[in-house]
Amino acid sequence: MDRTQELMAARQLAVTQAETDALTGIANRAAFSRRLDERLADAHATVSGVAVLLIDLDDFKAVNDNLGHPAGDALLIELAHRLADAVRPGDAVARLGGDKFAVIARDVGFRQHGLQLSNRLLNAVCRPVAFEGRNIACSCSIGLAEADPIGTRVDTLLGNADLALYAAKRAGRARVRSFEAGLWVEVEHKARLEREVREAVMADQIEPWYQPIRDCASGRIKGVELLARWHLASGEVRLPGAFLGTVESLDLLDSMMENMLRRALPEVLPLVHSGALDFLAINVSPGQFNRGWAQQALPRLQSETGFPAHALMVELTETALLDDIGRVRDMLAALTAGGMCIALDDFGVGYSNFSLLRQLPFNLLKLDRSLSCDIEADEQSRAVTECILALAARLRIDVVAEGVETQRQSELLLAAGCAAQQGFLHARPQRDLRGLVSASSHLCVEAGVATARPKP
Repeated sequence: MDRTQELMAARQLAVTQAETDALTGIANRAAFSRRLDERLADAHATVSGVAVLLIDLDDFKAVNDNLGHPAGDALLIELAHRLADAVRPGDAVARLGGDKFAVIARDVGFRQHGLQLSNRLLNAVCRPVAFEGRNIACSCSIGLAEADPIGTRVDTLLGNADLALYAAKRAGRARVRSFEAGLWVEVEHKARLEREVREAVMADQIEPWYQPIRDCASGRIKGVELLARWHLASGEVRLPGAFLGTVESLDLLDSMMENMLRRALPEVLPLVHSGALDFLAINVSPGQFNRGWAQQALPRLQSETGFPAHALMVELTETALLDDIGRVRDMLAALTAGGMCIALDDFGVGYSNFSLLRQLPFNLLKLDRSLSCDIEADEQSRAVTECILALAARLRIDVVAEGVETQRQSELLLAAGCAAQQGFLHARPQRDLRGLVSASSHLCVEAGVATARPKP
């Protein structure tokens, strides 16, 4: 009898261990799947309502990358404890893997009950976690799906909850989203867009377009910025906002950029050789910069096309430069050593770390378009713009104002010392590079901008 009890206890221990998450001590994916299957098969539970809540930490990768895996583990353990404390008796909490957790809620009854539970869990999780003397920000997104009273398959319920979870993340994170039938329409649209974008990149349908940067003191076009446009067979031209996020999510950004540059560099090269243009500016995403794409691909493409390094301006946002400053400096040095120039894009809004201007080798500063738009009516924007321009002048960094749309904006910027400008006032982006440069110079003289007061 004792031996039988020992075997039963050993078997029970093995089952418990097999269904327990080793890190957090709560149920694991296997236990979750079994319990959900049992509850959906329970006629009583089905009548009283069963819901699944999928919980995913926001920006968890950044915690592991910046603070190390011990900090990430501490965050996961604390999250498991908070969820276990916040659910009701009879509800089940599990860790599905990584930073994804799940709750099986029974006796939900009506949708508002499921939302009330979801919001309680959200409030429980979204508090800092203490780790080794510092507080780690913690937030999550939650997707809620409820079983149909007449029965729902496990995979269907989980799929619905997963759709709701990623809808919550797309809506801004740190929020709850309930499943709705319309989310399937979004999924179908996303799948179709991904298929079309993949085909467009492979078929080289993403074209290089150009927008000039003008020196309004002389009327001369200094350079052009390379912009992506998707030219459909129907003749429609789509802007980057409609496809660039999908290109990145499919890991096709490098291919797209290299395809565009193989067309753009030979198109710009004759104008650089003739002196009509000083540079071509290209935007490098934070992901591309941090994995070294620019340092590897740009010299290779220059060699293939004979494009001079000094005529290539690499535009980076501050987001790309918030890593270890020593590492960033070395990565920029690899570009500037070959002769390329570096521009800091979208400056003057958001983080705007002024210390970067003295720590890193910038040749150009691009003022965010919000400053240009507000300079006419907002004294504070005008004051901020003037301060940035004065600082850049002291540091011997050139400045370009983006998003200039009216003559008054252009005049105020010029009076403040910013002659280099870019925006719809001067020219809209277009495919025809030679025509753009020629027409822009002509329009500048017609508008009288060329006779404006030069930069002090």
